[in-house]
Amino acid sequence: MKKQGFSGIFCLPVTPFRRDEVDEEGLRRVVEVIVRDGADGLVPTGATGEFPYLLHEERKKIWGITLDVANGKLPVTAGTGAVSTKEAIQFTQEALDVGCDGVLLSHPILMQANDDETYNHFAAVASKVDIPIIMYNNPGLGKSMSPSVIERLGKEYDNIVSYKEDDFNHVRFAEIIRRNKDQITLFTGSPAAYLSFLTHGAHGALIAEFQAFPHLMKGVKESHEKGDHEKAIYYHEKIIKMFNIIGTYFVGASFWGRYKAIWKLRGLDVEFDVRAPCTPVTPQQLEKAKPEFMKLDIDDSWYV
Repeated sequence: MKKQGFSGIFCLPVTPFRRDEVDEEGLRRVVEVIVRDGADGLVPTGATGEFPYLLHEERKKIWGITLDVANGKLPVTAGTGAVSTKEAIQFTQEALDVGCDGVLLSHPILMQANDDETYNHFAAVASKVDIPIIMYNNPGLGKSMSPSVIERLGKEYDNIVSYKEDDFNHVRFAEIIRRNKDQITLFTGSPAAYLSFLTHGAHGALIAEFQAFPHLMKGVKESHEKGDHEKAIYYHEKIIKMFNIIGTYFVGASFWGRYKAIWKLRGLDVEFDVRAPCTPVTPQQLEKAKPEFMKLDIDDSWYV
């Protein structure tokens, strides 16, 4: 029987900076708008929140701000990924202590972990901290988790309730969904794969792009739920167009820098700044991309 895992569209907010410090007012506004736009959950200090570049106390500050603004309207699942298992346990315990509803915990990063190392990493955290855990697989951070380890962890630990996939090999993720969809809930990390994941029986998307173009992400979800495949394909193709625009005009910029720039386009008073050594989008790049973004079914409700 499937556990009560998370589902729907969860958004990974950016972490705004001013003069290399966390912009508290900017972050509050980011979270307010994401809540207003209808996200099903929030994931502060994920990769989009620049977690590898945050100081320890900054993570906790960001969680507190996000919880305060969300005010129980939707779950807050803190990104607690870390290089060492010891630090991942510490972050996960602190997320529980401040009141988060769960955590997004990455597989071992900065190493090509084997199955035993990956299993032991998640097992150590799950056995020490009683909080709902979303396992996170990102081949850009390390070696992809094997489907057998995902299945084993989901069966053996009651608090491992969900899984996020950022490896988009179709055969791989179809097999993961087949093996796990009746045990834990399953998320894609890419809007471009969202419709395919839903078609295979998965349960949601855990993505950065909701804060950029929420109507496109909700369009896929709502059309799929209504059985309107033609409309779902329409929104899916708009999402592919969005990625084409980003790839054409934001060359050289960091992943999280893209969405800070689009926040500015939406009218939010945040800086382009990303934490060094990463590269921001430039005002000139954003100006060139703007007319193309305006073709993505933008209406007045998009502006903040």
